[in-house]
Amino acid sequence: MFLFEPPVGQISMEFNSMKLNITKTTCRAVLQRGGEIISYSWRLQLLRLSLFMAGVVVASTGTAEGAPRYSVDAVPIQITNETRSGPESTLSAAGISGSEPYFRAFVTAVTEHVAARLAKDRLDIDSVDGKKRSLLQFVNWPLVTSGNEPLSVVPALDVRPSRSCRISSPWIDFAFERGPAPWVRGVVRWNERQLLADQAVLAGMRDVPMGVVMPLKQGEFTALAYPYADSEIEGRPAARPIEERIPPDLLWLFRASPQVTFMPFGAVAMNTVDTAMQKSAQRYTRLVIALIDRCFVSDGDDIRYSSILDVADLIPLEQYKINTPIR
Repeated sequence: MFLFEPPVGQISMEFNSMKLNITKTTCRAVLQRGGEIISYSWRLQLLRLSLFMAGVVVASTGTAEGAPRYSVDAVPIQITNETRSGPESTLSAAGISGSEPYFRAFVTAVTEHVAARLAKDRLDIDSVDGKKRSLLQFVNWPLVTSGNEPLSVVPALDVRPSRSCRISSPWIDFAFERGPAPWVRGVVRWNERQLLADQAVLAGMRDVPMGVVMPLKQGEFTALAYPYADSEIEGRPAARPIEERIPPDLLWLFRASPQVTFMPFGAVAMNTVDTAMQKSAQRYTRLVIALIDRCFVSDGDDIRYSSILDVADLIPLEQYKINTPIR
């Protein structure tokens, strides 16, 4: 038997106070955990970028051993950045947005490597004619363009060296002339969808497009992402199998993404693309550099590649392959 029984109103006030304290404690815990997750994510991105930078320095100097490193200004460059806010052009890697460190590092590594190879082979492009004819055009193509407008036109590499080499591939078109007035030309692609096509081929998927794979318009991507989520995640019936409705490179991406519905699946897949490009930045850069080196050791060759399987003699394909699901 209680000697003292508190009034009902006091019990209610104390209970509400307890709920308030619990709520505040829970919020603090959630915010703290959220901060830890965000901090970890940033640390992970910085670690990936540091490893990428270290790797591309090794890649860009290994085959030009003995030659000094050169500034990106040693070879004329032009950059077309088809960002999600619209196309923009710049003549220097310094003009690339700070939010795209991997693309900037890619431009720097490739340009320095070309300059070092020219120096190693004692090919001086500083003549008036050499400078006039030399240009590396870098294009940054996201998986999905900024809207439903077509991509900015990048002129095809139509030069034909009389000596040395020309190479055509989904990742880079490149040509250089040894003399008497040396020059170098290239169209270098940082292409998110190309990486997906490469991975689809390595995963054994059928009917993957050969050659350069073009980015999607926003409406095209949306029309593929949400039907996938409807049938493959939500389990709604579909008239045709998923393989008949979605291109294999996009199907590889969707299956490699978290199969969740608490947020729009298109946004989930786009986040997976960003993660995949970060994970593969070093390997993608090494592939482009290997193709450049292949051209430099050729003499009068016209070399063509159309699939990632064609470059098995240049890079280890197992190292280029991305393990799924992507985290």
